[in-house]
Amino acid sequence: MSVSQVSFTRSDYRGATVEDLDIKPAISINPNTHLQEALEISYENEFTYLPVIHEENRKLLGVLNVEDLKKNLEKYKKSGVKPEVKNFMLWFNQTARERYEKTSSSKPTATKTPINSTIMKPESSSDKRYQVLTPLTSLEDLAIFFNSGEYFAIITNPEGNFVYGVATPEDLKNYEKSRPKL
Repeated sequence: MSVSQVSFTRSDYRGATVEDLDIKPAISINPNTHLQEALEISYENEFTYLPVIHEENRKLLGVLNVEDLKKNLEKYKKSGVKPEVKNFMLWFNQTARERYEKTSSSKPTATKTPINSTIMKPESSSDKRYQVLTPLTSLEDLAIFFNSGEYFAIITNPEGNFVYGVATPEDLKNYEKSRPKL
């Protein structure tokens, strides 16, 4: 994925939290969603990332980077790969991908999850830890998260089982621009 590194040096957000970014509510898609439909959803809602959830158990499986997809769309079209999200998304867990592909290939058609579904916390493997970021997470902590090399943050409730939205470094930059410096 082509993502430029952003560095946040501002340390005084005056007690502001992720909630102050006023990010849009998350809209999820499924691994079997056609790429054209995913692109339409992202364009209509001006999203850069779309959370991808399992059709049946609503577990968070990964994310679709729409900007990366748009940049490489012609290359992907020529590749001959089936134009489904599962072939172009960032999977959070390789085991979950293998399990999903095994179970979905044995079923004729997967059901579609409604766009406003509750999203369940992803299964954590021993090699991956998830940092819980909530609407009440300070913007200082979000800046540290982005400075560590992450290029999107899935904002959840404290238990990590309900996704509110996706925050990006651009959201934080826009917030910084809108606020006068002290």
